[in-house]
Amino acid sequence: MNRTLFSCGIKRTVTTRKGQEFDVSATFPRSVKLLRKPVKCDICNESFTAKKYLETHIRFKHSSDKESKDEIRDNKDQTEYRKLHQSEETPTPSSSEQAEQPTVQRKSATIDKEDKRRGQSRRKSYTVAFKLETLKLLDSLTEIKFKNKRYEIVARERGISRSLVIKWDKNKARLKKEVELNKHKGNKGNVRAGRQRRKLVDDQLNEKREKYPLAAAQVVVEFKLRRAKGCKVSKLWLKKKMKLAIEACYGKDKADKFKASNNWFVRFKKRHGISFRRRSNKKKNSAEDGRETIQRFHRDLRKAVKSKRRRNTSRMHNSAIDKKYGRWSPKNRYNIDQVPLPFVIDQDKTYDITGNKQVWVSQPSTGLDKRQATLQLCIRAKGEQNVKPGIVFRGKGHVTSAERAEYDEGVDVYFQECAWMDHDVNMKWVSKTLIPGIGNSSDEKVIFADNVGFQLNKEFHEACRKKANAVVYLLPENHTDKVQPIDAGCGKLLKTKIGEAMERWLEEDDNLELWHDKISAKQRRVLMTKWTAEAWKELTADKLFFMKLFERTGCLITADGSDDDKIRPQALEPYSF
Repeated sequence: MNRTLFSCGIKRTVTTRKGQEFDVSATFPRSVKLLRKPVKCDICNESFTAKKYLETHIRFKHSSDKESKDEIRDNKDQTEYRKLHQSEETPTPSSSEQAEQPTVQRKSATIDKEDKRRGQSRRKSYTVAFKLETLKLLDSLTEIKFKNKRYEIVARERGISRSLVIKWDKNKARLKKEVELNKHKGNKGNVRAGRQRRKLVDDQLNEKREKYPLAAAQVVVEFKLRRAKGCKVSKLWLKKKMKLAIEACYGKDKADKFKASNNWFVRFKKRHGISFRRRSNKKKNSAEDGRETIQRFHRDLRKAVKSKRRRNTSRMHNSAIDKKYGRWSPKNRYNIDQVPLPFVIDQDKTYDITGNKQVWVSQPSTGLDKRQATLQLCIRAKGEQNVKPGIVFRGKGHVTSAERAEYDEGVDVYFQECAWMDHDVNMKWVSKTLIPGIGNSSDEKVIFADNVGFQLNKEFHEACRKKANAVVYLLPENHTDKVQPIDAGCGKLLKTKIGEAMERWLEEDDNLELWHDKISAKQRRVLMTKWTAEAWKELTADKLFFMKLFERTGCLITADGSDDDKIRPQALEPYSF
C-alpha cells in the first residue's frame, strides 16, 4: 500500500491575498503512480510505453539490423516452443544427462549472444569516390529543411546506414584532400592514398627491370646521338632499332620472340626518361566566335533550302525536291577550300629526354616546314568522293614529261609562282578537275566556298552554273573555320595522314639517308603526289566522316529542322539559331 504524508494527518494550508486560509492537502495525489512500459525491444531490451515509440526506435536505431531482429525473434519463438514441449513430452533426464546439461546451456547462450550482435557479420569498405558521391547527393537535398531527414533519405537511397552518412559528412574536408592526393598520383580517388603509394613503389620496381639491358643501352645511345643531330625520332624507329639491337646482342631467336608491343614501349619510355615532345617556338592564334554572324548564316541557308530554283526551271522538277533536305540533297552538297601543304608535315614532334627545355628538329633544308604547295579540296556530304585533290606547286610549270609521268594519278598537279591558288589556276582546276568529277546532271548542286578573291569572281560562278549545274554559296566572311566542313577536321586529318605516309617512307634506311643528305625539288614534288594520293584514299574510306562534318557545321541543314541538334560549330557550345 502506497501512503503519503498527507494521509498520515499532516495538513498543508495556503494564505490567500484576502487573508483566508485554504487547505490544499486534498489536491495532492494520495500515491505516486509509476509509468508502465509493457513494450520491449527484442534487439537491445529497451522498454517503451507504447508500440509507436518502439517502431520509431527500431526505424532510427536498428534500421540496418532488421535481419538480425528477425533472426532473434525466430530464435526466441523456437526457444519458447522447445520449453513448452519439453515439459510435456521430454522425460526427466538422468544424472549423467543432468551433468551435461549446463554445457549445452552455455553453448546456446553463446549462440544467442552472437545473434544479438549489432551490425553485419562482414564489414564493407567503400571507396573515396563512393563517399563523395554520397555527400554530393546529400548537398543536393537543399529543399529539405531538417538535416536528419536528409541523412535518412541519402542512407536509404545509397543502401547504407545513417550513421555512415553522418560520419562522412563530418570528414568531408579530409575526403576531398585524399582525392586531391590520389589525383596527383594519377588516380581518381578509387584507391586510398596508402594503397596508391604502395602501387607507385611497385611500378617503380617493375620499371627498373630490363629484359635486354645491352640492347636497350645501345638503342638509348643511338637515340641520343640522333636527337643531338636534331633528327626526328618516332615510335616505329625505336621499336625497329630495339629489335635490331636484340638480334645483334642476343641472337636472332631472341629477336624473333621480341614483339615490340605498345606495353613494352610505354615501360621503355618510363625506364629511360623518354617522352613525346613538341618542337618549341611554335605559336597558335585563336579566333573570335562571331555567334550572331553564324546564326544569321544558318537562318539564311534554311530559307535558301526551302526555296525553289529561279533559273533554268525546266531542268528542275518538283519531284526532285527532297522533303527533308529541300532544294539540295546530301549527295549534291559540296565544299571547296584550300589547305597549305608544307613538304615537312608534322615533323615538329619527336621523342626526347624528359625535362629538356630546348627541343629542336633539323630538316633537310630550311623553309620546308612552310608552305611548299597548296591543296585544292572539294568534298561532298554523301556518296563517293568524286573530285580528286589538286596540288599547286611553286613554279611556272616548266617540268619534263618524265617528271609528270611519275606523278600519282590520284591527284591533279598545277603550278603557280608562289604556290598559291589564283584566278587562272582556279579556272584550270574547274575545267580539269571539278566538272569531270561532279558532272553536269539535271540535279542542282550547291558548292559552299569562302570569300577568297578568285572564288568571288563572276566567271567562276558562271562556269559552275553552266558547266556543272551548281550554285556557289558563299560562307560568312572571317568565320569559315567554324562553318566550313573542310576546316572542321577534313584538312587537318588529311595533312596528318600525309605525315604518316611520309613517316612510313622515312623508315627505310636508304630514304632516311636521302632525306638528310640532299633531296631535289623534283623528288619532293613526286613524293608529295604519292603521299597525298595515299592519304586521300585512306581518308575517303570512311564515308560517314564527311556526313558528320557537314552536319556539325550546318552545311547539311534540313528544311524541316529535324537535325538542328546536330549543328555544333566550333567553340559555340551550346548553339541555337
